Amino acid sequence: MAKHMEPAAFVLAGVILVGDQWTKTWALSHLDGAGRTLRVPGPVDLTLALNHSNAFGLTPVVGEITRWGLTAANLAAAGMILILMMRRTLRPLTVFGLALVMAGAIGNAIDRIRLGAVVDFIDATKIGFIWIFNIADATVDAGIALLALSMFLSRPAKT
Repeated sequence: MAKHMEPAAFVLAGVILVGDQWTKTWALSHLDGAGRTLRVPGPVDLTLALNHSNAFGLTPVVGEITRWGLTAANLAAAGMILILMMRRTLRPLTVFGLALVMAGAIGNAIDRIRLGAVVDFIDATKIGFIWIFNIADATVDAGIALLALSMFLSRPAKT
């Protein structure tokens, strides 16, 4: 199945992780404080936001408990994905989907460890998306989409 695809998936995860951290560092140094927006042509603007919760703000923020609980959840998910990828023969779409989710989880965990919050800066409110997000968040979503597609494609055909 996909054992030969794992190195490429790990390289992809590494590239995404570096890109995620680089863009967040850029946003912190160039967007002049949380809540400030840099208007750019196209569907997105750049607005710096420090997210102390999780995706879509679903987790109530209870200080350091939230910070370290979400960090632990991100790292546990990444660890479980890594173990799964190392021990099983998986379809290529599954391997790449898992690699994307793993990279996103690690990227946001790094933010929580370093800064106490996740750095968000991609603002798509011009097109009706109300949340501000980052590359790690988008990567997790893309990974989930690949996993869903892999599951759909691997279902036996009905007769």
